[in-house]
Amino acid sequence: MNKTVKITPFFKQLSKENQDILLQNGVETFVKEGTILFYEGEEARSIYLIRSGKVRLSKMTIEHKKFFLHLKQADEIVGEFSLFNEMAVSMTAEVIENSSLIKFNREHLEALFLQNGEIAVSFIKLFARNTQSTQAKFSDLLLYGKVGALYSILIRFSNSYGITYHNDILITIKLTNQDIANFIGTSRETANRMLQDLKKSNVIAFLNGNILIKDINYLKNHLRCGKCPVEICTI
Repeated sequence: MNKTVKITPFFKQLSKENQDILLQNGVETFVKEGTILFYEGEEARSIYLIRSGKVRLSKMTIEHKKFFLHLKQADEIVGEFSLFNEMAVSMTAEVIENSSLIKFNREHLEALFLQNGEIAVSFIKLFARNTQSTQAKFSDLLLYGKVGALYSILIRFSNSYGITYHNDILITIKLTNQDIANFIGTSRETANRMLQDLKKSNVIAFLNGNILIKDINYLKNHLRCGKCPVEICTI
């Protein structure tokens, strides 16, 4: 079984020389599941490179409910939005499985950019992609409602965590109905009902607790998916 979409994560896009330079400017740290790297509203002094594990980014709604935005995995960056600004961070970063991280001091990383233009440009591109991805999520929610948000999230998970399973797409990470609800800003009951509707229509199925997408085009057609770069359509 192979990945459905080949996406090269941030760290792997760097040359070997720049990978080594970046690692030399950080400190490796091992972090337990449940650890909060930074809270929404705080001043972020650190940026993190995930070597193994996963980190989830979320916001708190005015009803004090968690709204999940991103789920970052190995070789991806967390906290880049705090670079070159003194504003409070706009998201909370929570480690959701035991992780190995490279921790960078924000000021030291900014100084490195002045010395190494290639690394600086890579971070600028990363920031632009992540901004577009977040905007696209909210756009799907605003234009197509909760149903569209669900379809969007399923497509994004298929791109980030999907593998080919016979003629279908198996999302390798287990997602509860509450997880899905938090990613689309609705209740667990509503998320469950929409998932069951997709199952009845043979658009999805469940395999050992994982979501199996049987008709990805059904989801894409509902959202009128264009030809945007696949890097934008990730979780």
